Amino acid sequence: MIGKLSLWERAVRRIKYYLFFWKSVGGVWVFDLDGPLMDTGMFYDRALKEFSERMLSVFNGKFSVKEILDKQHELDLQMMYDINPYTGEYYLLHKSRFPLSLMKTYRFFCEKIGKKFNGEIGKKMRDIGKKVFLKDEYDGVIRSEVLSLFQFLKSKNEKIFILTKGDDEIQGDKKWALKKAGIMAYCDDFYVVPDHKNKKIKEIKSENPALRYYCVGDTYKEDVEIGIRIGFFGIYIPYESNWKERGHFDDIEHYRNKSRSVRCSSIAEIKSWFEFLKGA
Repeated sequence: MIGKLSLWERAVRRIKYYLFFWKSVGGVWVFDLDGPLMDTGMFYDRALKEFSERMLSVFNGKFSVKEILDKQHELDLQMMYDINPYTGEYYLLHKSRFPLSLMKTYRFFCEKIGKKFNGEIGKKMRDIGKKVFLKDEYDGVIRSEVLSLFQFLKSKNEKIFILTKGDDEIQGDKKWALKKAGIMAYCDDFYVVPDHKNKKIKEIKSENPALRYYCVGDTYKEDVEIGIRIGFFGIYIPYESNWKERGHFDDIEHYRNKSRSVRCSSIAEIKSWFEFLKGA
């Protein structure tokens, strides 16, 4: 029994255990889903365009598109830690949050000018937000490089995990789209977390001994920096449709840990950088 082994014997066994896995697994890769692997931001951009156009019509151009979208963004962020009355928990990334933020924005501007809130218009605003979750469209936003990249990494004996934040149902529909595209056959596991990734990325590292660890994402603090703190090398891929970082890319580049991360324009660069990254 392991408990009866001497301290030295247990240390030797632990070393052999790690050497065995290091020999078979070169690197462990943890990919964020939305942004790096799927261009899902286009759904939000499309919905916000329709929403702002509807708002301009409803209010006869009294407010600019910038005013409307800035307020929606502010309310959407605030709702993250508001209590969802249907679940009794924080909204976080629940699928109801974004659609409701559009209705709340409409209500805000009604109150601002003393206009009566129209329930039917409010419902139409919310329905615009629901269009970001049309699962039949997920196949069309999978980035073309994903399958070949995962095949390449598997050919190098690398392990691949997808770690995404969001609503279980919505992210599950995206996983199904990846499966239909043949991508999940090369992925070792797929995890959905409601908010912070810290705990799960630590678990992935502790349960998968390897020579190297990489975290790939489009949100620096939430995808990349958390991995760097526990020994991952970061691959940061800025995404124009990232609602949290849009407009802050220069600031992020200023404080990005350049000794423990690289910045890429897309996941397509990972193949050509593979040998370099092995030494990172």
